[in-house]
Formats: sequence, C-alpha cells, structure tokens
Amino acid sequence: MQKIKELLQTISCTSNHVSKTNHDIDSVIVSLSNQIILPSSILRDPKYIGESKEGKVQNNILKQLQVIYGAENVQKEYSIGGYWGMRSDLDLFDGKIGIELKIAEQLKKATNVERLIGQTIYYTKRKYSYGNLIVLVVGKEKEYDASMREIENIINSIGGRFIYYKVN
Repeated sequence: MQKIKELLQTISCTSNHVSKTNHDIDSVIVSLSNQIILPSSILRDPKYIGESKEGKVQNNILKQLQVIYGAENVQKEYSIGGYWGMRSDLDLFDGKIGIELKIAEQLKKATNVERLIGQTIYYTKRKYSYGNLIVLVVGKEKEYDASMREIENIINSIGGRFIYYKVN
C-alpha cells in the first residue's frame, strides 16, 4: 500500500499540470492502462468484507484518477439523467467521459453481459457521445478468453471503448 501511495505522489508531481486540463478520451485510456495500479489481491482481499468487488475497484480507481486529474474532475455514481436514475460508475470532467466498471467473473452470466450491453447503448445515447464511454473490465489473465473478446468486440462496435485490466 505504501508503494501505491508513493507512486501516486510521483504521478501527481509529474502529471498534474498537463493531465488535469486534458479532457481527451485517449489520455484517460492511457492513464487507465499505464498509470492506474490495482493491487493483485483486490479481487480476493478479506479486509473489504461488506464491500463488493466492483466497489473496491471503483474506490481504488477513483482515488487514483482524482490524483491524476484533480478531485474536482472525477466523480463516482454520476447521473446519466433520464427516467430510471441510472448512473455511470465513474465520470470525468462533468459528463464528458464515463467509465463503467465490471468484474470479469460477473460477465460469465448472460444476464450481466446483456445488462452491460444495454448500459453501453443507453449511456452513449443519453450522456456520453459515441466513443466517450470506457468499459473497464478487471479480471485475471485466464478470464480474458474468447467470450471476453466477443464482449470487447460488441462494446467497441456500439460506441464504448473496452479495456481489460489484468490482475494476478
């Protein structure tokens, strides 16, 4: 945990000036791919009893993105608007870029895949312009299989930007 805090401080010192003002989807994707660090134990750590796996990941990424882009630019549970009170897991720059988080093992059930596809369609139509919704799936390397690649292809074809974050 201390190493993560030190790395966050280093990232903060080296990227504050540029990143906090950059509202570009590609810079956020680079940050998620290269700067965000999730501990390998995040999906099985017993200290998070009572908090869902997705909630653990959401809070961890939220804190890191707030260091990179500024706390004022990153929110969780951001309202999409509309009739059903739907919310994206994370939002950057007040509705410009959304992040929907999923845990890979949850996407083994067809109902969860259907829900994710529906969320992607609705969120891109309602709030985030085409290509400004990131679907971030966190899972083990072995879970990135043919079914996950199919989900990736579908998400990318309907306006989302799929990222698979591998943890050990």
